[in-house]
Amino acid sequence: MSRVCETDASFGPGIGSCRGGFDFTLLFEDSILSLLPQAIFLFLAPIRLATLRRRRDKVAKGSHLGFLKLTTSACYVVSSVAVLALWSEVETFKTRLSVASAALGFLGSLLIVILSRLEHTRAVRPSHLLQFFLLVLLLCEAVRLRTLFLMDYPPSLVTPASIHTCLTGFLLLLESLDKRELLYSEHDRSLSPEETIGLFGKRLFWYLNGLFREGYHKVLKPKDLFDVDADLASEERTVVFQKVWKSQDKSANAPLLRTILKVLGKDLCLPMIPRLLQIGTTISQPYLITAMIHFIQDRNNPDTKNIGFGLIGAFALNYSILAISSSWSNQGMARFVTKFRGCLITSIYEQTLQVTSKDVNLGSATVLMNVDVEKVMIGFQRIHEIWATVVSVSIALFILYSHLGGAFLAPLIATLVATGLCMWIGKLFKPRQLQWVAATQKRVTSITYVVGCMKGVRMLGLSETVLQMLTKLREAEVTASTQLRKLLVWILLFSNTMFQITTLVTYVSFAIITILSDGSSFDYNVLYGSLSALKLVTSPLMMVLQLIPTIQASFASLERIQLFLMGATLELHPHGDGSFMGNNPEDCELASVSPSTPQMRLSHATFAVEDEKPLLSDITLDLPPKSLTMLFGKVGSGKSVMLRSLVGETKLLSGGFHPPSAGVAFCEQSVWLRNTTIRDNIISEDEFNEGWYQSVLWSCILTQDLQEMKKGDLTPIGSQGISLSGGQKNRIALARALYSRRPILLCDDMLAGLDSRTEKMVFVRVFGPNGLLRKAGVTVLLATHATYFARHADKIIVLSDGRIVEDGTYSELVAKGVNLYKLDDTSTAGPEDDSFEDIDHENSIGNTVLAVEQPVDDGEDDEARRSGDRKSLWFFLSAVGRLHCSLYFGLMAASQLATTIQFLWLKWWAQSDNSDRSGTIRNLYLFVIITIVNILLFLVFIGHFALYFMPRTSLALHAKQLNALMRARFSNIVSTDIGNITNRFSQDIVLVDNQLQFSWINVTTLLLSVISTLGIVLAATPPIAAIIPFLGLAGYLIQRVYLRTSRQVRLMDLEAKAPLCTHFLESLAGIVTIRAFGWSSAYRKKNKRHLDDSQVPFYLLFAIQNWLGLVLELMVAGLVTFLVALAVGLRSKVDAGFLGLALVSAMDLGFEFRIIIQSWTELETSLSAVTRIRQFSQIPSEENSIAKSDPPGNWPSRGSVHLKSITASYTDNGKAVLNNIDLVIKPGEKIGLCGRTGSGKSSLVAALFGLLHLQEGQILIDDVSAADILLSDLRSKIISLPQEPFFLRGTVRHNLDPWVSEAKRATISDAQMRNALEQVQLWGKLSTTAGAGLSALDVSLDDVDSLLSQGERQLFCLARAILMDGKIVVLDEATSSVDAQTDALMQSILRTAFADRTIIAIAHRLDTILDFDRIIVMDAGNIAEIGEPSVLVEIEGSLFRGLVESQRNK
Repeated sequence: MSRVCETDASFGPGIGSCRGGFDFTLLFEDSILSLLPQAIFLFLAPIRLATLRRRRDKVAKGSHLGFLKLTTSACYVVSSVAVLALWSEVETFKTRLSVASAALGFLGSLLIVILSRLEHTRAVRPSHLLQFFLLVLLLCEAVRLRTLFLMDYPPSLVTPASIHTCLTGFLLLLESLDKRELLYSEHDRSLSPEETIGLFGKRLFWYLNGLFREGYHKVLKPKDLFDVDADLASEERTVVFQKVWKSQDKSANAPLLRTILKVLGKDLCLPMIPRLLQIGTTISQPYLITAMIHFIQDRNNPDTKNIGFGLIGAFALNYSILAISSSWSNQGMARFVTKFRGCLITSIYEQTLQVTSKDVNLGSATVLMNVDVEKVMIGFQRIHEIWATVVSVSIALFILYSHLGGAFLAPLIATLVATGLCMWIGKLFKPRQLQWVAATQKRVTSITYVVGCMKGVRMLGLSETVLQMLTKLREAEVTASTQLRKLLVWILLFSNTMFQITTLVTYVSFAIITILSDGSSFDYNVLYGSLSALKLVTSPLMMVLQLIPTIQASFASLERIQLFLMGATLELHPHGDGSFMGNNPEDCELASVSPSTPQMRLSHATFAVEDEKPLLSDITLDLPPKSLTMLFGKVGSGKSVMLRSLVGETKLLSGGFHPPSAGVAFCEQSVWLRNTTIRDNIISEDEFNEGWYQSVLWSCILTQDLQEMKKGDLTPIGSQGISLSGGQKNRIALARALYSRRPILLCDDMLAGLDSRTEKMVFVRVFGPNGLLRKAGVTVLLATHATYFARHADKIIVLSDGRIVEDGTYSELVAKGVNLYKLDDTSTAGPEDDSFEDIDHENSIGNTVLAVEQPVDDGEDDEARRSGDRKSLWFFLSAVGRLHCSLYFGLMAASQLATTIQFLWLKWWAQSDNSDRSGTIRNLYLFVIITIVNILLFLVFIGHFALYFMPRTSLALHAKQLNALMRARFSNIVSTDIGNITNRFSQDIVLVDNQLQFSWINVTTLLLSVISTLGIVLAATPPIAAIIPFLGLAGYLIQRVYLRTSRQVRLMDLEAKAPLCTHFLESLAGIVTIRAFGWSSAYRKKNKRHLDDSQVPFYLLFAIQNWLGLVLELMVAGLVTFLVALAVGLRSKVDAGFLGLALVSAMDLGFEFRIIIQSWTELETSLSAVTRIRQFSQIPSEENSIAKSDPPGNWPSRGSVHLKSITASYTDNGKAVLNNIDLVIKPGEKIGLCGRTGSGKSSLVAALFGLLHLQEGQILIDDVSAADILLSDLRSKIISLPQEPFFLRGTVRHNLDPWVSEAKRATISDAQMRNALEQVQLWGKLSTTAGAGLSALDVSLDDVDSLLSQGERQLFCLARAILMDGKIVVLDEATSSVDAQTDALMQSILRTAFADRTIIAIAHRLDTILDFDRIIVMDAGNIAEIGEPSVLVEIEGSLFRGLVESQRNK
């Protein structure tokens, strides 16, 4: 047994040749392994105790765990006393610090007792401080105990020291146990597992075990995911972030970045600690490899046996620490990114709530939320790699210098040149990146608009035109991305061949120096010491060079977000969110406004959008409480602007404006509804009260509509209310305003689009003398064209050109000789009839049959969510094509083979006995040739991937999805959320364009690299093949458990983002309504809820990924340890050259596994997007599989229509909306459709265009069945004027003749276009807009909303209809939203331009169809009456007569 050595009294740290040459000196152990950790603990423990003293007990008393901790810690104190006493009295050797270290150990044990007790009773999780300290102490005491045994100390000292070490281990075990079940409160027990788990569980991700177990055995639902911890979900942080942002000097550089650093700087810096530890372990690997090679070469020296065991332990510890520190650092960045995402999205939404209405851009906002935020997250996730690479490369270059001398300058210069070139290329990225983003934004904006107007697109027969337009936008976007990818090729070339380039210049320089100076030879020590150092240079540098464009794109996106956050905002008025009628349900119907309710006053007010030309001038207005004020004026007179100004949406340039103190109920002309149920739209942000709800439904004539719907008021309305008629949308918006119980109601033409009877009923029940608003004492301002209701107003205002031209009561205006009926020449100016009794008492308030929410049947578990979907991978590869897939894999294999040959050639060169000048030159030439071939092969491979593989994928997948959208059944589009579709064409396509393709190349190339590395490892130590099956089995089990859970969490991440995106888009679309009602606070809370729901899978996805990275890196640690152990055991048989190659290759194995896991996760995320694209592309097409025949060339030549007993519905098995319709329309006949709102008028028209599913019967046009004709041909032959105007991006010329790509349409000349515009009286306005030297046909209509009013837009669509060639004209309530003068103009044109054509018109004003040939009255999907108008109007009790009389009596 060894004794005391001469060096034990010195610091050492190594003992020298004594005790086998493998031990520390006793003084080193007393100071560094005992005094130092104890001193640090004595410093930190009181700080922690001070924190715990201020807390209350959280753990139940009398637990077994608490008793065991107390007993063990007491025994620990006793053993510390014994060890101190024995060291004080020991007569054998001891250092000057032995007693002091034992004394500090005793003091530390006392603190452990106190801290352990307080941590147990007052903390919800095991003590991280105690766990870390006890672990360090256990390792140090184990080393000291070994030394005591080797120094042959007496058992009286060794035995207590052994007991003390065992107690340290047992106490460590107790302190690591979870105590969730011992906590007092239910709140503490329901905390996130990450908040209640100990240090080891947190660093080793043990808290995910339960999630993996559930994910393996069942399909996960959002409720199965545990919430993120309180720190991640902190609302206070987002508030602080916004406060700091607002206080920033926006004129300074990067105000948003400075806000991030100020609020989240600590979270950004914390991952630097494990990152430094990761650098340290990585840097030590060249020394370990050199030592290992030296150990193998010195195989005849028996005294180095202990060094072999030490190397095994060193490699095991090195790779284990590397694995833990890597996952720790990545998880720290995951927490930062999650917090950052929450702050960023909250800030963007907050800005959205304040953005000016003119700056609302749905496409731009979608790109901002879905694309830019994701790019920022990706860039910041790897931001620490930049400084870490600088540190590790600097140290690696020093190691190179120690091995190669002056030759280290060659890789340094190569590194600097490559970095400089990549940075220079990176500067070119920004403009091309901005062009790409602009193209993406343009495409997404166009698709969003098209989806919202899909009914009009179908009716106009523009599906193919729009498809080609969107395809061209996509091609332009891919072209812009290809310009960027050309730069990317060079960055990928430099980054991926950095090792080959540095290896080439390094060893060429070394060989030249050796030849010229006859220096040291090229042996294994030089090769593997320098080669491992070069790995340290190139591996992190490869990632950083690839990160340059990513980080630049991230900062470009951050700049876009910053510009948005710095955008103009409204100075919002302090609207209250409460209801003025009180919260008592019994009083809600008849509650009156308080006498103190402020009036709304305007005094000589002038309004404009920002500082542009005034839209309203010198407006003086006083709205008395409880009054009905009606606002009249022609199209473009400023009625809508007036109402928007009253809710604060324009800028007050001069004059006075006193807004209300409470929220205003506002009904905008362009109705905004959310994609939810009818009930949710009406109730909105208020509490449900059935009595008041029934009153509102009855007043808005919605009772019958709901009874006819299968799901009643729980019927989803689709995106933008696409499943509702125009009148239904108006009445639901009005019902929402009434239900909100606000003191003031501003209503913009909500009576438009209603049939005359419904219009009158709504007016009577809502606005009339005994209407709901009168009873409630609400102040009402109603903008309308219905001048026939003027006599019921308390006050009338007439606008013209943005000025009030008349103001007063009805009698006052009559006395002045003002003829209001000129504003509506369809009204009769007969005797006034103030009696509404025939309407008012027609129905009493009854209870609507409210739908009961049924529990959703989840059905069978979707196995694909757990096991994945290989079809999506083949779908992706099929989009690329066989040729390019074959080229991809062939070039990749050739490139990897050349890299492996370069590796092996270096080994053979170092092994070569021919070290003379000629031999060195020959080896050098061959090495240069091999390396250049390798680099060129990679250039060809990456060039093919970036310029052919990627663009083909992008175009093909988008084309499949776009074709499916444009050819999908109308019912599918109606039932699909617009946010969902937008998400598919924004986020999913961005994943395809970026993440899918980069993750694919990373996974495939690195898997091939790993296979190559394992081949070299097997060549080095063939016996290691024995553990390959076990590693394979472990890998299979790990991926089976991991993938089943990760796939589901990944899908939930995508699914959780969709509601957030939808809410964002809906908020932006309805921002005026939200602000007017004072709902900003409620919508802010909704956004917070959706954000919190999306943060859970977003963060867990990171955690699961980092868990897998840790497990695989620990497997690498096991593999390397086993490799080293075999090499030590088979020392005499191992080839040092192959072992060196294996160890150098294994250096990258962990790194490659990390990238593979990261890329595999991203690939699966992207494949989830591909799955969604594949599923969407498989939705049923509106064209069935039956072969279609081309119609005759001049079809339809006559214009006859025959509906033979048709029964139709919006879905295959849905409720019929048309029942047994039998109708024959003769050529040239003028047919008027009328009936109450929801009676089936629009459905009948939709059936003509193939928008409904025919359950029975057929439609014949000129005796040709519509079912035998392609829908595109059918729609192109019918002239349509939809209710909602539709415009394409482009000029007036393009919008008048958008069918230029259609083969069967005649070309329209400019003269014809001018004539059409002159007929609708728009040529003059457009010519003025065009300016000097330009034609009106060249005016851009990209921003048509600001150029033309609602009525003018409809007139433009009429001009387009005039130019269309067809014998059948269909008008779907085309004049419902225009004033009387515009309506009269349109009616005149219809009777002249379409005199010889068949007209089917849904009538808004019945007087306009009294001269038609026949009238069809619809009711509940049936033809209730049909005949000549003059005959029907004379029939006593006929529905048509009732409708006509109702309108004439207004």
